[in-house]
Amino acid sequence: MARKKFEQLDLKDAFLFSAALEDPEACRLILELFLGYPIANITVHAEHSILLSSDFKSVRLDIYASDELSVGYNMEMQNEKENNLPMRSRYYQSELDIAALKPGEDYNDMKPGYIIFICTFDPFGKGLYKYTFENRCLETDMPLGDKTIKIFFNTKGTNPEDVSEELLAFLAYVEDSTDSCAEKTQSETVHKIHNRIKELKKNREMGAKFML
Repeated sequence: MARKKFEQLDLKDAFLFSAALEDPEACRLILELFLGYPIANITVHAEHSILLSSDFKSVRLDIYASDELSVGYNMEMQNEKENNLPMRSRYYQSELDIAALKPGEDYNDMKPGYIIFICTFDPFGKGLYKYTFENRCLETDMPLGDKTIKIFFNTKGTNPEDVSEELLAFLAYVEDSTDSCAEKTQSETVHKIHNRIKELKKNREMGAKFML
C-alpha cells in the first residue's frame, strides 16, 4: 500500500497526532474532553522517550503531559489491533511511576496518573466508545486509591447515548480529519484541533520531517 502524503493524513496517524498535540493548548483541549474537568498550565513532551537502563526495555510515548498539579497524562494513538494493550498500559504506568518520586519523598506524594489509548478499533469487543479501568477490590468493589486510571477510547463504538456529542464528534474526526467532517459538528474542540491540523499541513518543514 502506498504511503499517504502528509497533506492526506488523518489524526489517527501517530506522527500527526504527536505533532498536533505537542501544542499545549491542543493537548489541554483533548484532555479536558476526555476527562471532563478543567486542566491548567499543561507542559507537553511529544514522542517522549524513557530509558532507565540499557538492561531494560525502553518506552517511547506519543504524548506525555503534566499539569500545574504534576498530574501525569500519557496519550497513545493505536491503529493496529493488538492483544497486549492491557500489559502495555501497565508497563507505561510503571515506567512513569519510577520517576515520580525523589529521594526522601513519601509514597503519598505521588500524583494521579492517566494512561490513555485512542484506538481505531474496539479493544475489548463490547461496543463501547470508552473503557475506564482502575484498581478495585474484588470482594467489596472498593477502589484501591492508588490514583492510577487507564482509559481506552474506541472510534468504532456503538453506544452513542452514553457519551457526549462532542466526544463522538472528536472520535469521528480522528478517522476523517477533513474540512467536511469538521464542518458537520458544532464542537469548538474539533474546530480548534482542525485549525491546528491545517496549519501543520501547510508547514513544509513538518512535511519534510514526515517523509524522513
